[in-house]
Formats: sequence, C-alpha cells, structure tokens
Amino acid sequence: MRQVEIIVALLTIIGIVGALAQKLKIALPILLVLTGMVISLTPNIPPVHLEPDAVFFIFLPPLLYLDAYNTSWRKLKDVADVITLQAVGLVLATVAAVAVALHVVVGLPWAAAFALGAIVSPTDAVAASAISKEIHLPQRVMNIIKGESLVNDATGLVAYQFAVAAAVTGVFSWAEAGQRFAFVSLGGIAMGLAIGFVLARLRTKLEHRPVEIIVSLLSPFIAYLAAEHIHVSSVLSVVTAGLCLGWHGPSMQTSTTRLQATANWETIIYILNGFSFLLMGLQLRPILETVKKYPSEQIIVSTIVAALAPTVVRFAWIFTVAPIYARLKKAKLPSWKHLFVLSWSGMRGVVSLAAALALPLTCVNGDQFPYRDLLIYLTVAVIASTLVMQGITLPYLVKILEFEPDQYNAEEAERKLRLALSREAVRSIDSLARERNLDLEDPRLQKLLNRHLERAIANIGTETPDPGTEEIWHNLRKDIIGAQRKKLIALRDDNAIEDQTFRVLQNELDLEEAQMKIVGVTDDA
Repeated sequence: MRQVEIIVALLTIIGIVGALAQKLKIALPILLVLTGMVISLTPNIPPVHLEPDAVFFIFLPPLLYLDAYNTSWRKLKDVADVITLQAVGLVLATVAAVAVALHVVVGLPWAAAFALGAIVSPTDAVAASAISKEIHLPQRVMNIIKGESLVNDATGLVAYQFAVAAAVTGVFSWAEAGQRFAFVSLGGIAMGLAIGFVLARLRTKLEHRPVEIIVSLLSPFIAYLAAEHIHVSSVLSVVTAGLCLGWHGPSMQTSTTRLQATANWETIIYILNGFSFLLMGLQLRPILETVKKYPSEQIIVSTIVAALAPTVVRFAWIFTVAPIYARLKKAKLPSWKHLFVLSWSGMRGVVSLAAALALPLTCVNGDQFPYRDLLIYLTVAVIASTLVMQGITLPYLVKILEFEPDQYNAEEAERKLRLALSREAVRSIDSLARERNLDLEDPRLQKLLNRHLERAIANIGTETPDPGTEEIWHNLRKDIIGAQRKKLIALRDDNAIEDQTFRVLQNELDLEEAQMKIVGVTDDA
C-alpha cells in the first residue's frame, strides 16, 4: 500500500509543479528536479529510490520514441553529418576529457575516471525536447540539438559498457571496442527499420481502434526489446522505428484513432517526464549520505572538475570542429551565436543517472568497484549543473543574442498550404458531384462549396435532411476530406511543406472528420 501512496503523492507533486512551471514560464524538467532536491533534503521524508531498470525499460523507450515520431527525418538528414560529428566525435572527446581531468586533477584511477566520462558524455534527449519548447531558435540549430540528443546515447552507452568492463576485469581492447561500436550502432538502425516496417504494415491493417492504440503504445517497447535480444543498440532501434512510423503515420491511422492516440500519448509522456525528473531530484539525499566518507576538499574539487569538464570540452569541440568542417565542405561558416547556443545546450539527464546507478558493486576479483559512490554523486552534480544552470539561462541567452528569423516563414507557408487545400476541396467537389450525378445547383452542394471557399465552420443546411439522401452528403464530405488529405500527404512527400505545418493541418482535417462523424455516419464504429 505504501508504494501506491508514494505514486499518488508523486503524481500530485507533478501536477502542482506542472501548473507552476506553466505560470512561471520555467521548463518543467528544471522545476521538477529542483522540487525533488528540496523534498529529498527535507527531514523525515522517506527516501524514494530510482531503479536503473525502470529508466532503461519503462521511461527511456516511450520518451525517445515520441520525440523521434514527431521529428522529421528529412530535417535530420539535412544535418546528419553534423549530428554524427557530435554524437560520435564529441561524445568520445567528452569521455576522454572528463577522464583526463579527473585523473590528473583529482587523482581518480583511470578506470573510474573513464567510467564517469562515459556516463556524462551523452546529452539528454528528454531535457533537450522539453526545454526547446520554451525557446525559439533557428530551425537548423534546433534540429542539431534534438538530433544529437536522440542518437548520442548509443555512443555513450557503448563507451560506458567498455569502461565498466575495463574497471571490473582490468582488460580493454581498442580493436574490440571499435568493432563492437560498429555492430551495435548499425545493428540498432537495421533493427529499428525492420520493426518500423513490420509495425507500419500491421497498424495499417488494424481496424479496431483500442487495439491499434495499444499497438501504438507498445511500439517503442517492441523496438527496444528486439534490439536488446540481439545485443544491438536499443536506443537507435527505438529512434529509427519512431522516425519510420512517424513518416507512415498519416496513412496507417484513421482520423479518430490518431486524435485519441495523440491524446493518450501526450498524457503518458507528460507523466513519464514528470516521474523521471522528479525521481532524479529525489536521489540527492541518499547520494549525499554515501559520500560523507570522502574528504570535503576532494568532494569540492571533484565536483568543480566534473561539472566544468563536459561544458569546456563541448565549447572547445564545437568552436573548433564546426568551422573546420564548414571549410572542408566549402560551406558558409556558422555564426558564433549558433555555435555558442549549441555549446550551451549540452544538458545531461536521467539516462546518465541511470547508468551511474547501474554501476556494479564489485569487480571480478571481489574488490569493490573503485569510487562507485563518488561517481554517482559526481553524475548528479553534472546533471544538476547542466540542467539547472544551462536550462534556466538558455531562454534568456537566446533572447539577448537576438537571432535573425529563419528565411522559412511558417505563417506564409501555412497560408499557401491552406489555399492549396481549399482549391483541392473545390476541385474534388466538382469532380465527385459530376461523377455521382449530383445536381451542381443543389443548395446543399452550394453550401458545401461555400464552406470550403470561405473556410468557415458550418453545418450543411438548416432544414431537416432527407433520410434517403443524407448518407450521400456525408460520404461526399468524407471523400472531400480524403482528397484534401491525399493532397496534404503528396505535398509533404514532395518536400513542399514543413512537417510541423503538415501536422497542424492534418490535425484540423482529423478534427473536421471527427466532427462530421459525431453528427452522423462513422467509418469505423
């Protein structure tokens, strides 16, 4: 019963903090972490432990999946080279820099230092996604930040596995590490593509709405478990499957199913986000208790070094590698403002904490894992410093830098797209009416035509409809919406519109179709 009470209490806190975050205009993850830390330090509050398995299996798959599902693979493709440099090169550079700093300055053994470097090397996709909602950055910069955080977990976790294995066994092989990384990464992508293809075909054939929503909710776990079973990157598998299913989403779901699934996903992700960041903050007191045995000077120096090293190496890498790479490509040199924001966006999160908590207790010779308690504490210090300090200051930094607006005008593009859909509706009304031998002068047809010409929401006719012909008019409206939907998807496939604009108008068509079903005929009742 105590576990149920804890869950209810945590849900209540998430709801209250969520309302405060919206009112104070502070990113929810930051406020939840701070709240968790305050609660954790409060006397007589029982400790709440965060299990690594819960993060890696319960929290991580759906959070990564939905981010990937709502991300345009075309945008990722446009910045794929930069993302690869960040997700592989920068992660490995961070592992090495943190390890060297802790070994030289603090005196940690190489094995423990490399383990911490691997733990804090990847940026957090959940934090990046949540904080990015509060700021308005140039589209390319935002794509790099989100894309990097989606895929760099794979590099970090592979480095983590080898660092821990070296600490536990005392054996390390560069050749084996390189081969393993290639197998894990490429295998994860291949598994994600296969799972995405199978699930897309399956979900297209499903006609039972609750079952389809259940399959939707299970999709990230299927991709995760399948990759785990053959020991490839479960992170890349989930991300790849999410990108694949996100692309096929408009054609594999009915409007009603999509609206209900979207509402379910939004609620579930909000709760999972809340639990992950709140539980992260609640780990503070138990972790502080474990490091009391270390000298205070060592704790202070270790904290400063561990917190600064990832940020310093990120600045050095981005300001050095990005201009060099741009020159090699003979591309336009990136603005220093863009480079600064990219450097300041390296938030760490719950994946790093879960990896630290998952460190083994002992080595193969029976000795305790070197500095395990200190590594967990330092991981919390890095997460807190990057998430709180950078997360809070990033919106103000973006405002001060005053970025030039993107050349792409979303409002103008949406206006043109609405015009194209209205034209498609008018064209389909004329075509379908002639095909079905309907009277073009019929008042109801004229009202339907005017409705799309004026983009106004109104019912068809005010008089009581003729029961013998009402189904004809419902079917006509449904087919018009279907024609608009095909036009919308065709424009997306031709790369004529942005994915965000596509989703806005797809949702409007879904709502229009759902409204039509409420008053009469349904297609999947």
